[in-house]
Amino acid sequence: MQRSLRLQKVPFVLALSAVLACSGCALLVAGAAAGGAAGGVSAARAGDTETHTAMSYVGSVLASTVYFPAKVVFASAGAVTSGLAYLVTAGNPQSASSIWNAAVEGDYVVTPDVIDGTRPLHFVGS
Repeated sequence: MQRSLRLQKVPFVLALSAVLACSGCALLVAGAAAGGAAGGVSAARAGDTETHTAMSYVGSVLASTVYFPAKVVFASAGAVTSGLAYLVTAGNPQSASSIWNAAVEGDYVVTPDVIDGTRPLHFVGS
């Protein structure tokens, strides 16, 4: 019984994977996350010396383990919604762009600055 149920889920998972791969949403969200991380690296290389407590780093990692998946789900839903808005509005890039920017931009990790309260956390982009 469980084997047949498991086999019934395989086509659904394969179809869902194919749709996501063809839509490019996963690549766009991964690229946005990588771009956010690259921005953090370039900011760290700017020469600003920051000191944080060990607990700030621990808090940052623990908060990011919950925050990052939530942000990725939100960004993915926004990417799909943006694409749908583009289709529904017959190719109007302004409406799709505003949805895209709000969903995909923003912080993907909680930094020690956020934990210390010296910088706000931006879940929604501009």
